[in-house]
Amino acid sequence: MKFIVSILCFVLIGSTGFCQDIDAEAFKTDILALYNASKKSLTSVKDGASVGNEDGRKKYNSTVILSGSKTAYILEDDEKTNTYIATYTFKNVRTPSEKVDEIVHLIHEATAEFGLEIGKATDIKYVGYQKKTIEFPSDNIDDMGKYPSFHVGLVKDGNPMELEVQVNEILWK
Repeated sequence: MKFIVSILCFVLIGSTGFCQDIDAEAFKTDILALYNASKKSLTSVKDGASVGNEDGRKKYNSTVILSGSKTAYILEDDEKTNTYIATYTFKNVRTPSEKVDEIVHLIHEATAEFGLEIGKATDIKYVGYQKKTIEFPSDNIDDMGKYPSFHVGLVKDGNPMELEVQVNEILWK
């Protein structure tokens, strides 16, 4: 009996290392910090010099790590526009789209005071070519470019599932 209990405890403790937990309040605080930083430039949350290259863009570590994320970094394109990217891996999620929706709603709660709204868009990078957006509601790119935007997409379906959160700084600095 002791052996079975020991094995059970070992399995339960060991399996928690493969799951990511998100502290909702810490996550929303981090999102708010990223929103405020991205109103000017995500340069303020870059951690040191470029640590590599991804698709021709410079890659930097970030001083802000979203709660529960596996990785967090900033990509800078040729026009010096920065995008913050955090990745998550979750095991034993029955409905991955619900997990994406959960993250989207946490972001929306944190940024609701700025007038951002939840929407959908297509992107070949994500499962089903679908991503959720949290951005300023306008058809005018000049208006939208004055506000940071967020994107959440499912990168890998299954067990484990992987999703990505992106924060885009304002376009018009």
